[in-house]
Amino acid sequence: MAKARIFISHSCKDAEIADQVPFEAEQNPRLRRLKYVRILRDELVRLLSEEHEVLLDRALLDPGDNWPIKLLRWLGDCDGAVLLLSEDAIKSKWVLQEATVLTWRRRLREDFRLIPAMLGGLQFKALEAEGFGPLQVNEIQAAKVEGEAQLTRAQALALAAEIAKGFGQLAAANEQNDMQLWLEHVAAILSGIKDEKILGRACKPLHISADDWAHFPDRAFTVAHYMLRADLQQNREALEAIKIGLVAHSREAFVALANMLMPMWVDPTAAAALAEPPKKMRWQAYAINTDKSSLVGDYAQRAWCSPSWWGSRFFGFNEHIGEGQAQEAVAALHESLALLFDQDPFSQDPVDKEVLRIVLEAHPFFVALGDELAASQSALRELLHALSEDDLLRAVTFIQLAGENFARALPQEESVLFRIRPQLDDDQVAQARANKILLEKLSTT
Repeated sequence: MAKARIFISHSCKDAEIADQVPFEAEQNPRLRRLKYVRILRDELVRLLSEEHEVLLDRALLDPGDNWPIKLLRWLGDCDGAVLLLSEDAIKSKWVLQEATVLTWRRRLREDFRLIPAMLGGLQFKALEAEGFGPLQVNEIQAAKVEGEAQLTRAQALALAAEIAKGFGQLAAANEQNDMQLWLEHVAAILSGIKDEKILGRACKPLHISADDWAHFPDRAFTVAHYMLRADLQQNREALEAIKIGLVAHSREAFVALANMLMPMWVDPTAAAALAEPPKKMRWQAYAINTDKSSLVGDYAQRAWCSPSWWGSRFFGFNEHIGEGQAQEAVAALHESLALLFDQDPFSQDPVDKEVLRIVLEAHPFFVALGDELAASQSALRELLHALSEDDLLRAVTFIQLAGENFARALPQEESVLFRIRPQLDDDQVAQARANKILLEKLSTT
């Protein structure tokens, strides 16, 4: 039986702390924190290696400008992960990117186990200040031990034991998820390029190093992994570089790949926050500062890696309502959803209602709340509360087109229903729209 694979994300800087001062005698606060993390990490490796395969390469702890392909594959293939979040780790862009991928995978795969540890009394406000806020790490059950802020060896060993216990029943995955399917689909398309020199032209725009290119023989999967992490401009330039090889194999495959890459302008942290498995236990709504419904759709497609079920899972709702009309709007939304799935919108049969609920829970379903929906913030507030209390609509994720600078969104402190994601500025919107146009033109010429 294959062992479950556990990835350890942390910042330890072994080279920096390779001195003769033992941990107990270390007076420098920063070096003491780093040495504490090293003790914790090494004990974790020892404990977890008894039952699992531990993914940790000390040579890759500070990967430089680009992620090595080995690290990309570890992040994409592991069955569970540990986030060791210290004052130093949260300042590392690599730890943030690793946390982004891991929280994203946790939402896409229900049995993926992610255990964060907030070290040295670290508070969530510190994570927010360093860009971790949208990942909602604070909502994941964290490992902790009493008095851990003091950073003693005994506490490091106790915390390692607590974390290891959390992986006790973890098994290697047998199921596929949308991220894995995306990688397989893209790799299958790219494998149609028979001339490896042409496929290799993708290396420069995707920033694939020569060492990474030579590391794995399945080059199509290497490009697919990098495409998943790249932005839209990098992916567009990569497609331009390899178009001749793809079109020679199949123009239809080239167009399909271009469409799969369209949502890649969206910040991965937004995608990681938006992805949520079916049958989630709580109702969710998000506000995005744009009026462009096509861009809002990209957020959801990026979150779920342009899945095959996407076409029938996104719906725009923009019926103008005033105060006191929330229930009428909810009823109208029920009718629209029933018609979308060829159901009788006026049926009172409880079986028909249960059928619609099951259909909505089969995969995530998204409703974009249009920019002209509510006449006022009070009307919007009434609508949101009505939506959140509706048994059927709890299976739906709502995305509000909140306009420039979230002008129409409820303040976050007034409503737990909105979790506002990283803002878009004009440059980002212009760049996204321009790259989408260029990619569309590329796929039609």
